[in-house]
Amino acid sequence: MAMRDILDRQANSIEYVLHTHGIRAQIDGGRLSPRLAHYHLMLPPGVRASQLAPIVPEMADALGVVSCRLASTEEGAYVEVPRPDPVPVRLLPLVQRVADIVPPATATLGLDTEGTPLLLRLNSPDVDPIILSGSRGSGKSSLLRGMALSLALHNSPDNLRLLLLDATNEATFRGLETLPHLACPILHGPVESLLSLRWALRALSRRAHTSSADELFAGELFLDDGEDEPVFEDTEPGAEGPALVVMVDGADELCATGNRAHDAEAADALRRLLAGGNSQGIHIVISAERPEQVVNAATGWGARIVGRVPSPDAARRATGVKGSGAQGLLGAGDFLVALNAELIRFQAGELSEAEVAKSVDLIRSCARAQSQPQAEEDPVFSRPGPRALESPRPLRRGWAGK
Repeated sequence: MAMRDILDRQANSIEYVLHTHGIRAQIDGGRLSPRLAHYHLMLPPGVRASQLAPIVPEMADALGVVSCRLASTEEGAYVEVPRPDPVPVRLLPLVQRVADIVPPATATLGLDTEGTPLLLRLNSPDVDPIILSGSRGSGKSSLLRGMALSLALHNSPDNLRLLLLDATNEATFRGLETLPHLACPILHGPVESLLSLRWALRALSRRAHTSSADELFAGELFLDDGEDEPVFEDTEPGAEGPALVVMVDGADELCATGNRAHDAEAADALRRLLAGGNSQGIHIVISAERPEQVVNAATGWGARIVGRVPSPDAARRATGVKGSGAQGLLGAGDFLVALNAELIRFQAGELSEAEVAKSVDLIRSCARAQSQPQAEEDPVFSRPGPRALESPRPLRRGWAGK
Protein backbone atom coordinates (compact mmCIF):
# COMPACT_ATOMS: atom_id res chain seq x y z
CA MET A 1 0.00 0.00 0.00
CA ALA A 2 1.32 3.45 -0.93
CA MET A 3 2.21 5.85 1.90
CA ARG A 4 -0.48 8.31 0.80
CA ASP A 5 -3.12 5.58 1.10
CA ILE A 6 -1.87 4.67 4.60
CA LEU A 7 -2.02 8.29 5.71
CA ASP A 8 -5.55 8.71 4.34
CA ARG A 9 -6.72 5.55 6.11
CA GLN A 10 -5.22 6.70 9.41
CA ALA A 11 -6.79 10.15 9.04
CA ASN A 12 -10.18 8.52 8.50
CA SER A 13 -9.71 6.34 11.61
CA ILE A 14 -8.85 9.38 13.77
CA GLU A 15 -11.90 11.27 12.53
CA TYR A 16 -14.14 8.22 13.15
CA VAL A 17 -13.00 7.87 16.79
CA LEU A 18 -13.60 11.58 17.42
CA HIS A 19 -17.03 11.44 15.77
CA THR A 20 -18.07 8.53 18.01
CA HIS A 21 -17.49 10.88 20.95
CA GLY A 22 -19.56 13.63 19.36
CA ILE A 23 -16.58 15.74 18.28
CA ARG A 24 -16.97 16.76 14.63
CA ALA A 25 -13.28 17.40 14.05
CA GLN A 26 -11.49 16.94 10.72
CA ILE A 27 -7.94 16.16 9.63
CA ASP A 28 -6.57 19.00 7.53
CA GLY A 29 -3.35 17.55 6.13
CA GLY A 30 -0.16 17.24 8.16
CA ARG A 31 3.51 16.41 7.78
CA LEU A 32 6.01 13.60 8.23
CA SER A 33 9.04 13.53 10.53
CA PRO A 34 11.58 10.67 10.81
CA ARG A 35 9.43 8.46 13.08
CA LEU A 36 6.04 10.16 13.08
CA ALA A 37 3.07 11.25 11.01
CA HIS A 38 1.61 14.53 12.33
CA TYR A 39 -2.10 14.97 11.54
CA HIS A 40 -3.41 18.53 11.79
CA LEU A 41 -6.77 18.66 13.60
CA MET A 42 -9.44 21.21 12.71
CA LEU A 43 -11.51 21.41 15.89
CA PRO A 44 -15.09 22.70 15.96
CA PRO A 45 -15.79 25.97 17.83
CA GLY A 46 -15.78 25.62 21.59
CA VAL A 47 -13.68 22.43 21.65
CA ARG A 48 -10.20 22.68 23.17
CA ALA A 49 -7.37 20.29 22.37
CA SER A 50 -7.00 19.35 26.04
CA GLN A 51 -10.52 17.86 25.97
CA LEU A 52 -9.29 15.17 23.56
CA ALA A 53 -6.59 13.76 25.87
CA PRO A 54 -8.80 10.92 27.29
CA ILE A 55 -9.60 9.78 23.74
CA VAL A 56 -5.95 9.46 22.58
CA PRO A 57 -5.48 5.83 23.81
CA GLU A 58 -8.63 4.85 21.89
CA MET A 59 -7.13 6.42 18.75
CA ALA A 60 -4.01 4.28 19.19
CA ASP A 61 -6.15 1.13 19.45
CA ALA A 62 -8.12 2.06 16.34
CA LEU A 63 -4.89 2.69 14.41
CA GLY A 64 -3.19 -0.46 15.69
CA VAL A 65 -0.12 1.42 16.96
CA VAL A 66 1.72 1.29 20.28
CA SER A 67 0.83 4.86 21.22
CA CYS A 68 -0.32 8.28 19.99
CA ARG A 69 0.30 11.74 21.36
CA LEU A 70 -1.75 14.91 21.20
CA ALA A 71 0.36 18.05 20.69
CA SER A 72 -0.77 21.68 20.86
CA THR A 73 1.36 24.16 18.91
CA GLU A 74 1.02 27.70 17.61
CA GLU A 75 -0.25 26.17 14.38
CA GLY A 76 -3.00 24.25 16.17
CA ALA A 77 -3.56 20.71 17.47
CA TYR A 78 -1.81 17.67 16.02
CA VAL A 79 -2.21 13.94 16.53
CA GLU A 80 1.24 12.33 16.35
CA VAL A 81 1.22 8.72 15.15
CA PRO A 82 4.18 6.35 14.55
CA ARG A 83 4.82 6.08 10.83
CA PRO A 84 5.05 2.60 9.29
CA ASP A 85 8.42 3.31 7.64
CA PRO A 86 10.52 5.11 10.30
CA VAL A 87 13.70 6.79 9.06
CA PRO A 88 16.80 6.54 11.30
CA VAL A 89 18.42 9.80 12.42
CA ARG A 90 22.23 9.69 12.30
CA LEU A 91 24.08 12.01 14.67
CA LEU A 92 27.32 12.59 12.76
CA PRO A 93 25.70 14.12 9.64
CA LEU A 94 23.84 16.53 11.94
CA VAL A 95 27.07 17.49 13.70
CA GLN A 96 28.67 18.14 10.33
CA ARG A 97 25.75 20.31 9.17
CA VAL A 98 26.13 22.72 12.07
CA ALA A 99 29.91 22.51 12.51
CA ASP A 100 30.65 26.04 11.26
CA ILE A 101 27.98 27.84 13.28
CA VAL A 102 27.55 25.95 16.55
CA PRO A 103 28.24 28.04 19.70
CA PRO A 104 30.68 26.93 22.42
CA ALA A 105 29.62 24.30 24.97
CA THR A 106 26.69 23.27 22.76
CA ALA A 107 25.53 19.68 22.22
CA THR A 108 23.73 18.43 19.10
CA LEU A 109 20.71 16.38 20.18
CA GLY A 110 18.95 15.24 17.00
CA LEU A 111 16.13 16.34 14.70
CA ASP A 112 12.93 18.06 15.78
CA THR A 113 9.58 17.25 14.19
CA GLU A 114 10.18 19.79 11.42
CA GLY A 115 13.45 18.12 10.38
CA THR A 116 15.71 20.82 11.85
CA PRO A 117 18.86 20.05 13.91
CA LEU A 118 18.23 20.73 17.59
CA LEU A 119 21.04 22.24 19.67
CA LEU A 120 21.33 22.59 23.44
CA ARG A 121 23.70 25.22 24.79
CA LEU A 122 24.81 23.91 28.16
CA ASN A 123 26.30 27.17 29.43
CA SER A 124 23.07 29.14 29.00
CA PRO A 125 21.52 30.11 32.38
CA ASP A 126 18.13 29.02 31.04
CA VAL A 127 19.40 25.55 30.12
CA ASP A 128 21.74 24.54 32.95
CA PRO A 129 21.31 22.31 34.97
CA ILE A 130 19.82 19.58 32.79
CA ILE A 131 17.81 16.56 33.94
CA LEU A 132 17.30 13.60 31.60
CA SER A 133 14.59 11.16 32.70
CA GLY A 134 12.40 8.39 31.36
CA SER A 135 11.64 4.72 31.76
CA ARG A 136 14.16 2.01 30.96
CA GLY A 137 14.49 1.66 27.18
CA SER A 138 13.68 5.30 26.46
CA GLY A 139 17.23 5.92 25.19
CA LYS A 140 18.71 8.04 27.99
CA SER A 141 22.18 6.46 27.98
CA SER A 142 22.48 6.63 24.18
CA LEU A 143 21.50 10.30 24.21
CA LEU A 144 24.12 11.08 26.89
CA ARG A 145 26.79 9.33 24.86
CA GLY A 146 25.83 11.29 21.74
CA MET A 147 25.83 14.57 23.64
CA ALA A 148 29.32 13.86 25.01
CA LEU A 149 30.71 13.01 21.56
CA SER A 150 29.10 16.04 19.89
CA LEU A 151 30.58 18.32 22.56
CA ALA A 152 34.02 16.83 21.88
CA LEU A 153 33.57 17.31 18.14
CA HIS A 154 32.42 20.93 18.53
CA ASN A 155 34.96 22.08 21.16
CA SER A 156 38.70 21.76 21.61
CA PRO A 157 40.14 20.27 24.83
CA ASP A 158 41.52 23.73 25.66
CA ASN A 159 37.99 25.12 25.86
CA LEU A 160 35.94 22.25 27.28
CA ARG A 161 36.53 19.22 29.47
CA LEU A 162 34.27 16.27 30.21
CA LEU A 163 33.82 14.46 33.52
CA LEU A 164 31.84 11.32 32.62
CA LEU A 165 30.34 9.20 35.42
CA ASP A 166 28.66 5.89 34.63
CA ALA A 167 26.96 4.85 37.85
CA THR A 168 24.93 2.16 36.02
CA ASN A 169 27.88 -0.10 35.17
CA GLU A 170 26.37 -0.50 31.67
CA ALA A 171 29.26 1.08 29.72
CA THR A 172 27.25 4.16 28.78
CA PHE A 173 30.29 6.01 27.45
CA ARG A 174 31.96 3.07 25.73
CA GLY A 175 34.32 4.08 22.96
CA LEU A 176 35.03 7.51 24.49
CA GLU A 177 37.78 6.32 26.86
CA THR A 178 40.59 7.96 24.85
CA LEU A 179 39.02 11.35 24.22
CA PRO A 180 41.52 14.15 24.90
CA HIS A 181 38.68 16.12 26.53
CA LEU A 182 38.41 13.80 29.54
CA ALA A 183 39.25 15.38 32.89
CA CYS A 184 39.94 11.88 34.23
CA PRO A 185 39.37 8.29 33.10
CA ILE A 186 35.71 7.27 32.81
CA LEU A 187 34.66 5.64 36.07
CA HIS A 188 31.98 2.98 36.49
CA GLY A 189 29.69 2.08 39.34
CA PRO A 190 28.43 4.15 42.31
CA VAL A 191 31.57 3.83 44.45
CA GLU A 192 34.04 5.01 41.79
CA SER A 193 31.65 7.69 40.56
CA LEU A 194 31.57 9.23 44.02
CA LEU A 195 35.34 9.78 43.81
CA SER A 196 34.84 11.97 40.74
CA LEU A 197 32.04 13.88 42.46
CA ARG A 198 34.39 14.67 45.35
CA TRP A 199 36.92 16.09 42.92
CA ALA A 200 34.21 18.09 41.14
CA LEU A 201 33.19 19.64 44.46
CA ARG A 202 36.78 20.66 45.16
CA ALA A 203 36.97 22.22 41.69
CA LEU A 204 33.71 24.10 42.39
CA SER A 205 35.07 25.35 45.72
CA ARG A 206 38.34 26.57 44.18
CA ARG A 207 36.54 28.39 41.38
CA ALA A 208 34.12 30.00 43.81
CA HIS A 209 36.78 31.24 46.22
CA THR A 210 39.50 32.39 43.79
CA SER A 211 39.29 35.78 42.13
CA SER A 212 42.48 35.60 40.05
CA ALA A 213 42.03 33.87 36.69
CA ASP A 214 45.54 32.47 36.86
CA GLU A 215 44.97 30.97 40.29
CA LEU A 216 41.46 29.89 39.37
CA PHE A 217 42.49 27.36 36.76
CA ALA A 218 46.09 26.54 37.73
CA GLY A 219 46.45 22.76 37.79
CA GLU A 220 42.70 22.31 38.12
CA LEU A 221 42.34 19.57 35.57
CA PHE A 222 45.22 17.36 36.61
CA LEU A 223 44.89 16.98 40.36
CA ASP A 224 45.99 13.83 42.12
CA ASP A 225 45.01 14.33 45.74
CA GLY A 226 45.43 10.83 47.10
CA GLU A 227 45.71 7.15 46.46
CA ASP A 228 41.94 6.71 46.33
CA GLU A 229 41.34 9.53 43.88
CA PRO A 230 41.23 9.24 40.07
CA VAL A 231 44.34 10.40 38.22
CA PHE A 232 43.77 13.54 36.13
CA GLU A 233 45.57 14.22 32.88
CA ASP A 234 48.40 16.75 32.80
CA THR A 235 47.16 19.36 30.33
CA GLU A 236 47.57 23.09 29.91
CA PRO A 237 44.20 24.86 30.15
CA GLY A 238 43.44 27.85 27.95
CA ALA A 239 43.89 31.46 29.01
CA GLU A 240 40.37 31.68 30.42
CA GLY A 241 40.23 28.06 31.52
CA PRO A 242 38.06 25.30 30.04
CA ALA A 243 34.41 24.81 30.83
CA LEU A 244 33.76 21.58 32.71
CA VAL A 245 30.75 19.46 31.76
CA VAL A 246 29.80 16.81 34.32
CA MET A 247 27.60 14.01 32.95
CA VAL A 248 26.15 11.44 35.35
CA ASP A 249 24.28 8.41 34.01
CA GLY A 250 22.19 6.64 36.64
CA ALA A 251 22.19 9.38 39.27
CA ASP A 252 19.35 7.61 41.10
CA GLU A 253 21.44 4.44 41.34
CA LEU A 254 24.38 6.52 42.57
CA CYS A 255 22.23 7.77 45.47
CA ALA A 256 20.45 4.50 46.27
CA THR A 257 23.15 1.89 47.00
CA GLY A 258 21.83 1.02 50.44
CA ASN A 259 24.91 2.47 52.14
CA ARG A 260 23.54 5.45 54.06
CA ALA A 261 26.80 7.34 54.32
CA HIS A 262 27.60 6.86 50.62
CA ASP A 263 24.08 7.77 49.48
CA ALA A 264 23.89 10.88 51.64
CA GLU A 265 27.29 12.11 50.43
CA ALA A 266 26.44 11.48 46.76
CA ALA A 267 23.07 13.24 47.01
CA ASP A 268 24.65 16.21 48.81
CA ALA A 269 27.44 16.47 46.23
CA LEU A 270 24.95 16.50 43.35
CA ARG A 271 22.78 19.14 45.03
CA ARG A 272 25.78 21.42 45.61
CA LEU A 273 26.96 21.04 42.03
CA LEU A 274 23.46 21.67 40.68
CA ALA A 275 23.09 24.79 42.84
CA GLY A 276 26.43 26.46 42.15
CA GLY A 277 28.05 24.91 39.11
CA ASN A 278 26.78 27.13 36.30
CA SER A 279 28.10 30.37 37.78
CA GLN A 280 31.59 28.81 38.00
CA GLY A 281 31.74 27.29 34.50
CA ILE A 282 30.71 23.80 35.64
CA HIS A 283 27.67 22.49 33.76
CA ILE A 284 25.68 19.49 34.99
CA VAL A 285 23.73 16.88 33.01
CA ILE A 286 22.25 14.04 35.05
CA SER A 287 20.24 11.07 33.89
CA ALA A 288 17.89 9.19 36.21
CA GLU A 289 14.95 6.84 35.85
CA ARG A 290 13.66 8.08 39.24
CA PRO A 291 14.87 11.70 39.66
CA GLU A 292 12.99 12.09 42.95
CA GLN A 293 15.59 9.81 44.57
CA VAL A 294 18.30 12.35 43.72
CA VAL A 295 16.78 15.78 44.33
CA ASN A 296 13.40 17.11 45.38
CA ALA A 297 10.83 18.47 42.98
CA ALA A 298 11.67 22.07 43.88
CA THR A 299 15.08 21.90 42.18
CA GLY A 300 15.42 24.74 39.68
CA TRP A 301 16.01 22.71 36.53
CA GLY A 302 16.86 24.46 33.31
CA ALA A 303 16.13 22.02 30.49
CA ARG A 304 14.19 18.82 31.19
CA ILE A 305 14.70 16.10 28.59
CA VAL A 306 12.07 13.40 28.99
CA GLY A 307 11.70 10.02 27.33
CA ARG A 308 8.71 7.74 27.54
CA VAL A 309 7.15 7.44 31.01
CA PRO A 310 4.45 5.06 32.24
CA SER A 311 1.59 7.45 33.05
CA PRO A 312 0.23 10.98 32.61
CA ASP A 313 1.07 11.74 36.24
CA ALA A 314 4.68 10.65 35.71
CA ALA A 315 4.77 12.79 32.55
CA ARG A 316 3.61 15.85 34.49
CA ARG A 317 6.27 15.33 37.18
CA ALA A 318 9.04 14.74 34.64
CA THR A 319 8.29 17.68 32.33
CA GLY A 320 6.79 20.08 34.86
CA VAL A 321 3.99 20.66 32.33
CA LYS A 322 0.45 19.31 32.54
CA GLY A 323 -0.73 17.45 29.43
CA SER A 324 2.75 17.00 27.93
CA GLY A 325 1.85 13.57 26.54
CA ALA A 326 5.25 12.07 27.47
CA GLN A 327 3.47 8.81 28.24
CA GLY A 328 2.74 8.58 24.50
CA LEU A 329 6.38 8.78 23.37
CA LEU A 330 7.78 5.80 21.49
CA GLY A 331 10.99 5.19 23.45
CA ALA A 332 14.33 4.36 21.82
CA GLY A 333 15.38 7.99 21.34
CA ASP A 334 11.97 9.68 21.14
CA PHE A 335 12.17 12.65 23.56
CA LEU A 336 10.57 15.89 24.68
CA VAL A 337 12.53 18.95 25.78
CA ALA A 338 10.71 21.13 28.31
CA LEU A 339 12.25 24.60 28.61
CA ASN A 340 10.62 27.89 29.61
CA ALA A 341 7.16 26.25 29.44
CA GLU A 342 7.84 25.21 25.82
CA LEU A 343 7.75 21.58 24.68
CA ILE A 344 9.80 20.39 21.71
CA ARG A 345 9.69 16.79 20.49
CA PHE A 346 12.80 15.38 18.83
CA GLN A 347 14.40 12.13 17.72
CA ALA A 348 17.88 11.65 19.16
CA GLY A 349 20.70 11.03 16.70
CA GLU A 350 22.06 7.48 16.59
CA LEU A 351 25.69 6.34 16.65
CA SER A 352 27.25 3.06 15.61
CA GLU A 353 30.35 1.67 17.31
CA ALA A 354 32.33 2.26 14.11
CA GLU A 355 31.20 5.90 13.97
CA VAL A 356 32.27 6.45 17.57
CA ALA A 357 35.70 4.92 16.94
CA LYS A 358 36.31 6.97 13.79
CA SER A 359 35.13 10.18 15.50
CA VAL A 360 37.42 9.66 18.49
CA ASP A 361 40.39 8.97 16.17
CA LEU A 362 39.59 12.20 14.27
CA ILE A 363 39.35 14.21 17.49
CA ARG A 364 42.68 12.85 18.72
CA SER A 365 44.33 13.67 15.39
CA CYS A 366 42.98 17.22 15.47
CA ALA A 367 44.12 17.68 19.07
CA ARG A 368 47.66 16.59 18.12
CA ALA A 369 47.65 18.91 15.11
CA GLN A 370 46.52 21.88 17.20
CA SER A 371 49.33 21.28 19.66
CA GLN A 372 51.87 21.78 16.84
CA PRO A 373 52.45 25.36 15.57
CA GLN A 374 51.46 25.90 11.95
CA ALA A 375 52.25 28.68 9.49
CA GLU A 376 49.32 31.03 8.93
CA GLU A 377 49.30 30.40 5.20
CA ASP A 378 49.30 26.61 5.56
CA PRO A 379 46.16 25.59 3.62
CA VAL A 380 45.98 22.19 5.29
CA PHE A 381 45.01 23.68 8.65
CA SER A 382 43.11 26.75 7.46
CA ARG A 383 39.47 26.93 8.55
CA PRO A 384 36.97 26.80 5.68
CA GLY A 385 34.47 29.60 5.31
CA PRO A 386 30.89 29.18 6.50
CA ARG A 387 28.61 27.01 4.39
CA ALA A 388 25.14 27.92 3.28
CA LEU A 389 22.83 25.63 5.23
CA GLU A 390 19.56 25.65 7.09
CA SER A 391 19.92 27.27 10.50
CA PRO A 392 19.65 24.77 13.37
CA ARG A 393 16.88 25.15 15.89
CA PRO A 394 18.28 26.38 19.22
CA LEU A 395 16.33 26.24 22.43
CA ARG A 396 15.03 29.61 23.62
CA ARG A 397 17.78 31.93 24.84
CA GLY A 398 20.19 29.04 24.41
CA TRP A 399 21.59 30.50 21.19
CA ALA A 400 24.13 33.25 20.60
CA GLY A 401 23.94 34.98 17.21
CA LYS A 402 22.54 33.73 13.95
